[in-house]
Amino acid sequence: MIEIEETREGKNGVKNSKNKYLREKQIEHREYQLKIAQDCASKNSLVVLPTGLGKTIIGVYVAAKVLELFPPKSKVIVLAPTRPLINQHYDSFRSLMTIPEEQFVVLTGKIPPEKRIDFFRENQIIFYTPQTLRNDLANRKYTLDGVCLIIFDEAHHASGDYAYTLIADEYVDQNPEGTILGLTASPGSTKEKIRVLCKNLHVPLENIHTRTRKDVDVKTYLKPMDIYKIGVNLTELMEETYVAVQSLLEQRLQYLSQLGFLSVKADSLYTKVIRKDLLKLNAELVRLIQGDGDKTGVYSALSVNAQGLILFHMLELIEQQGLDVLLIYLTKVKQDARKKNSSKAVKILASDHRINQIFIELKKNEDYYPKKLVHPKFYLLEKLLVQEFEKNPPSRVLVFVKLRDSVKNIATKLTSRTDGLIKAARFVGQSNKSKTDKGLSQKKQLEILEQFKQGQYNVLISTNVGEEGLDIAECDLVIFYDVVASEIRFIQRKGRTARHREGKVIILYCKNTHDEIYMHIALNKLKKMNYNLKSGKQLKTSYDSSQTPVEITAEPRLIQKIPKVRLTEVPIISKVPKLSEIEEEPLEKAKTISSYQKQANLQSYFQKTPSVEKTPNVKKEIPLSVEIKISRSFSVKFGVRKKLQRDKIPFAIVNSIIHLNLFDRVIIQVIDPHQFEGDLLLKKNTLLSKKYHLIVSVFDFVDFNEEFSEEERLLKQKIKAWGKQNDLQAIPIDNPEELYFILKNIYLHSKKEKNKG
Repeated sequence: MIEIEETREGKNGVKNSKNKYLREKQIEHREYQLKIAQDCASKNSLVVLPTGLGKTIIGVYVAAKVLELFPPKSKVIVLAPTRPLINQHYDSFRSLMTIPEEQFVVLTGKIPPEKRIDFFRENQIIFYTPQTLRNDLANRKYTLDGVCLIIFDEAHHASGDYAYTLIADEYVDQNPEGTILGLTASPGSTKEKIRVLCKNLHVPLENIHTRTRKDVDVKTYLKPMDIYKIGVNLTELMEETYVAVQSLLEQRLQYLSQLGFLSVKADSLYTKVIRKDLLKLNAELVRLIQGDGDKTGVYSALSVNAQGLILFHMLELIEQQGLDVLLIYLTKVKQDARKKNSSKAVKILASDHRINQIFIELKKNEDYYPKKLVHPKFYLLEKLLVQEFEKNPPSRVLVFVKLRDSVKNIATKLTSRTDGLIKAARFVGQSNKSKTDKGLSQKKQLEILEQFKQGQYNVLISTNVGEEGLDIAECDLVIFYDVVASEIRFIQRKGRTARHREGKVIILYCKNTHDEIYMHIALNKLKKMNYNLKSGKQLKTSYDSSQTPVEITAEPRLIQKIPKVRLTEVPIISKVPKLSEIEEEPLEKAKTISSYQKQANLQSYFQKTPSVEKTPNVKKEIPLSVEIKISRSFSVKFGVRKKLQRDKIPFAIVNSIIHLNLFDRVIIQVIDPHQFEGDLLLKKNTLLSKKYHLIVSVFDFVDFNEEFSEEERLLKQKIKAWGKQNDLQAIPIDNPEELYFILKNIYLHSKKEKNKG
């Protein structure tokens, strides 16, 4: 192990590190940061620390030490998922390192690719959004052989086809001597998730460095965090509506069970089948429809399954958001049902007399007793906020809400108060959901955050956009208005408080519903994550999970009567339903980095151009005689390469304008619907049909943003009519899985025909 040289005593008896790349006086040196950094300086590592313990400082330490070990002018790359987060890292590294300011640069997609080449060559510490670096590597703008360290912040994103995995693969292949550092507060709860994350970043499992809030060497640097759970009950009207929707759901589940599409056969199926089961069934039904087998009952089951998913969503709205939000949703369902391209599932539910009865009852209450539609959690939230600001007027509060309709609803109600005590702002993402639900541009987001810091707002009502990647001011209180089952999102949310001063987290939930189950799942996953990270023999543990959060009744004034409990970790939950997804398999002993198998066949994905001076270890391209050829320009967002590898179907990456070529007989072109030009496309297809037996035009509606109302519906209509009129295969898709189903089924059918021939 390479030790960081320690010279003199600093504050609190902690030794300062002597390194020519560090501005010593600018850093509050902490022993645990130095220890972790020196362990990470010479090998690929993953650092898992609770928010507020200075992962960025560890990144600075590691960068400084690695630069000492490598030749002069070696480069360091820092990656983070969002531009605001990248800018924060830029400011931190620039202020803490002695490297001249002109050697630091931020590169994002806003800078033209040709200029990025010059910036890369001229600078030493380079900050990227991952997609930008991935694109430059894919187009062989430069190589990574002169990079000594890549830091992957929010490393839990390294999964699937996300740019992190592709960059890590290419870095290890081009520069096996280089170092990788992953930083995260939330690597995932199961051992399998942690294994996959480490594999994707080429980090051996013994190189995980972790601390929890209970570890002795970090306790003194953490501010106290109190965590409270407050449960409320459904109102009488909510219960009646809930039972009515539950009855409709049960009918659909029984239908699917009787046809054999659900393996469970019992009364009260709604207690045994969860939404996740129907999502899996939906994918299976789509596969059956696109396959060659018997399709008896499949189309009907697909529609019934879609109805079940809608009803599950309605139940979640009742549990988590309230009847006023359910009414907004039912209004949308009725409006959608009147559209020509509306799905059969929506039309059936919109015309069901029981749904209409629910709708009429809610409308009646909206007119005469609107308070009956509001979830009890809102009144509880309002009391909590009033109590917080009366007790501590300068407080800042962040309220996390799952749905944008609810964000708007809650913000409107809170801002309508006349006493001016609560100054709430709506905080959502950039996309426009509708004419009445506009997104916030990044400029507007930053403006609101600055106003929040300055006190013009004291409450942010935020969707998950506030969980990660934005510099939100220190919060005194974080409230989960609804519960998330994801331990990663749970950690990100609670990490917004108790950074520099004491903080509280309050989790609101609805008793005896899925809402309560989701809360237990998240807490259990969090406990399991800490256990799994600490379970390796190489990690010493001081983990103690004997404390549990304070359970509070729905009356918020009782909070001040309860003795304060300093929570440094999540509770043990003795019994949690539906935790089949939690992995119990023991951690394997990690392979060495050199023995890792690459996650993707990436060398063939990257172009080779004469402009590159040095490309070490470049492998030969796959022979072009393989059955499937994928164009280099084909988007990775569909995950086709990974799925083909998973299914052991060989493919080649080629220079071609044809996106997907099967057996040199069938081609699939993925088209941006915004650029649909029927006549021009027809001419191209006519030309190509001389060489190919089948041409499939797939229209990509996966991330479609409407430029005007109803654009998506009108375009799909136009495409469908164009395909029928010209006897062409024109298929609109709404999710990446659909493209792979199409590709795989055509491949299997073509292979079968070829073998026959």
